[in-house]
Amino acid sequence: MPALRHQKRSETFRVRLTDHEHDGLLDLARRTGIPRSKLARKALRELITGGVHLLEREQLAALEVARQLRLIGINLNQIAKRMNQLAGDRDTLVQVRQENERLQSAVMESEDHWRGLVVMARTRAVPEYGHD
Repeated sequence: MPALRHQKRSETFRVRLTDHEHDGLLDLARRTGIPRSKLARKALRELITGGVHLLEREQLAALEVARQLRLIGINLNQIAKRMNQLAGDRDTLVQVRQENERLQSAVMESEDHWRGLVVMARTRAVPEYGHD
């Protein structure tokens, strides 16, 4: 299935839903602010390809997390370099270790944020309501 962003949609498909399925779809659309048709296409693409397809705003959030993690990695490299330069200065080394602990905490927070984005992306898929 080609993933052309602006490919014209010429095919229609009607599907019958139970009241419970329909209510779930409406609720999901309201909670996420994503139109029902976009939710249905996203779920269908995920089923066809067997993978997660992030919507544009989810992709932007993932890119932002990746950017933040890259910056944290740069900071950790700078700390490692400075620690090597100051290996003989005990007081400075203690300060650098404290800063390293602070940055490790920031990395863990970023990881938690990333996990939250993944969970959010997964919950935006149409949940199963009943059986086919």
